Amino acid sequence: MRIGLIFALVLIILLPRVAQAAIDDKVIEDLKAQLIALTARLEALEETKSESASIPVRTYAPAQTPVQAGTRTPSAASWTEGIKLKGDFRYRHESFDIEGRDDRHRQRIRARTEMSAHISDTIKVGFGLATGGDDPVSTNQTLGDGASSKDVVLDLAYVNWLTPVEGLSVRGGKFKNPFHRAGGNGLLWDSDLRPEGAGVSYQRGDMFANAMWLFIDEDASGDDAFLIATQFGINTEIADGKLLTGIGYYNFTDTKGRDVFFDGDPRGNRVNPDGTYLNGFELLEGFAEYSFVLEDTKVTLFADYVKNLDADDFDTGYAFGVNLKQNNWKLGWTYQDLEADAVLATFTDSDFIGGGTDGKGHILQVGYRINKQVGVAAKLFLNDRNLDFGTEEDFKRLQLDISFEY
Repeated sequence: MRIGLIFALVLIILLPRVAQAAIDDKVIEDLKAQLIALTARLEALEETKSESASIPVRTYAPAQTPVQAGTRTPSAASWTEGIKLKGDFRYRHESFDIEGRDDRHRQRIRARTEMSAHISDTIKVGFGLATGGDDPVSTNQTLGDGASSKDVVLDLAYVNWLTPVEGLSVRGGKFKNPFHRAGGNGLLWDSDLRPEGAGVSYQRGDMFANAMWLFIDEDASGDDAFLIATQFGINTEIADGKLLTGIGYYNFTDTKGRDVFFDGDPRGNRVNPDGTYLNGFELLEGFAEYSFVLEDTKVTLFADYVKNLDADDFDTGYAFGVNLKQNNWKLGWTYQDLEADAVLATFTDSDFIGGGTDGKGHILQVGYRINKQVGVAAKLFLNDRNLDFGTEEDFKRLQLDISFEY
């Protein structure tokens, strides 16, 4: 490359001189001197270029402010943090075989969703919707009626405060039932019941207690009806299992002589000729639950007893049974006997004997969890109802469920 440059420069310098057609020795000497000087300059330039190429080139990023540990960038902060959403959907096929009536089959759905948020380390608020109407013990919706639109109702709206006292919490609004139900039975309370009011719960070690003041009926022209309730339970280690025993006291104020709650249907409770309650409801409950593991099966034996202190007769109810759990399988059997005024019929199991009181019989159930989100179950009711009053009926009910949780 250097030779080519020299040759080109020679031509550039030489041509003008040739054009003058006056070449002599002096001119030739001048050209030689210029050529030597030019060559020296080119060699100096090449050495400078080679040295600069050997120097490493450094690049510099713009200065950044260091992020302190524990701080969040604006994009990470979001109002959705701390909010949880969960729910479930259940599809049910249901069949009835009731003495003296035609067999009945129906399809039912239940969908529930709950959103909760911890607005501080000690305060949680929640809001939930569910299918169904205003029935206090059922959120099922029967399919049919010309594919009509179905109702969605307020299922939950509550606040829960974890107090500075260890194990003590306060709740208010419309919330999930805090009362323990031995073996999950529905002698006093249906599993779908959402009480309304306020109360405190205490749990520490093997002991728990609940005290609630719940609204039952507001009357603009008379006294309001409340439920003043307390429940206490304790766990005790016995042999290779755990025994839970407890008592409950539930006083429904101003119910005697009052119009029947909810929709006017006494559901087995006795009423006066004018349709008002014949008795009040001051309930005393005692329950026990013993759980142990037999080989690879968890076994739970349970018993529940209730007596209405405000009634002179037809005032007792009881349930006992066993639940088995092995891996993804669940089996259960319950026998229940509930006299007409043993409990307030509005809130007891809505499936047993078709809902309400004045009946007895067996409940058989089996369930299988396909995975954490999907399960199938079957429940069979073999009951007799209207034993104390009315026309006695043989009542059979079969429920086949598939449930999805998220």
